[in-house]
Amino acid sequence: MTGIRVLSYNVRYANRGDHHDAWHDRRDAVARLVRFHRPDVAAFQEPLPEQREDLRERLPAYEFVGRGREAGGEGEGCPIAVRSERWEIVDSDTFWLSETPGEPSTGWDASHPRIATWARVRARDGDARLLVVNTHFDHVSAHARRKSARLLRERVPEIAAANGISGDSDETLPVVLVGDLNCTPGSEPHRVLAGDDPKRDEKDSATPADDARSLRDAAAAADLRHGPETSLTDFARLIDGRRIDHALVSPDMAVDAFATLADRDDRGRYPSDHLPILARLSM
Repeated sequence: MTGIRVLSYNVRYANRGDHHDAWHDRRDAVARLVRFHRPDVAAFQEPLPEQREDLRERLPAYEFVGRGREAGGEGEGCPIAVRSERWEIVDSDTFWLSETPGEPSTGWDASHPRIATWARVRARDGDARLLVVNTHFDHVSAHARRKSARLLRERVPEIAAANGISGDSDETLPVVLVGDLNCTPGSEPHRVLAGDDPKRDEKDSATPADDARSLRDAAAAADLRHGPETSLTDFARLIDGRRIDHALVSPDMAVDAFATLADRDDRGRYPSDHLPILARLSM
C-alpha cells in the first residue's frame, strides 16, 4: 500500500476590498499551513497569477502546474502542487467547464469562466500513480454546477486512462478529485459526481450511473473524521452548514482519514474565507 495526503484549499483571490484580510497579510500564513501539514499534493483554488507566484516562492518543495482561466493564462487558477521529493508530475493540462472545454470559455450561464486542472503523478520510490483533478464550480448558477459535474463525470475516466504513463490503455489510474464545488453533500452536482444523477437523460453525455469509476465522498468514506462540519468562514468565524469544499475518490482508493483544518494565523484569524481540507488516502 502507498499512502498519499491530498490537501485542497481555496485561498481566496487577491481582493483589494479585503482590507486587513488582504492577500499580503495572509500569504505567509497560507504557506505555513501547507508546510506544516506537509501534504503530498496541494490543490489551490482562486489564486491570481501573482498569488500563484507567491505560493511557488513560499513552497519551494513543491512543483506547480496549472494556468489561469482567462485567455493567455491570466485570471484565477486551480493549480496543483506536488511534493517533489516523493512524487513527480508526468502529465498535466487544463480544460474549461463549458460546451467548448478545449478553449477559454464560459458555459451554461456561469458568472465566470470555470476550469479543471489535472495532473497524472507517479511515486518516485515505487510504481504507485494516480490522477489528481482540481476544480472550482460556479458560485451563482446551479445549472452551471450541475452541467460542470456531468462534464467532469464524462471526462475524468478518459483522462484517467494510464496510457500517458505506462502505454497500457487498458489500465485506469486511481482518481482524486478535489475542489470548491460551491455546493453541499447531497446536492445535485455532488450526486452527479458520485454516480447518482437524479435528472440524467439520454441527451446528456455523462457516463452511466453504474459506472465503476463513480467517485466516493472522502469525508463520508473516511475511517476517521476530524474538524468542523463546514468549510466556509468570514475570516473571523465559521459559517455553519457550508461544507462546499470536497475530496472525491475512486473506489480503488482507501480513505484512512479526512480533516477540515481549522488552523488560525498569528492574528487569530483564518488565513482564507475557506478552510482547507485534507484527505489521507491509501492505494
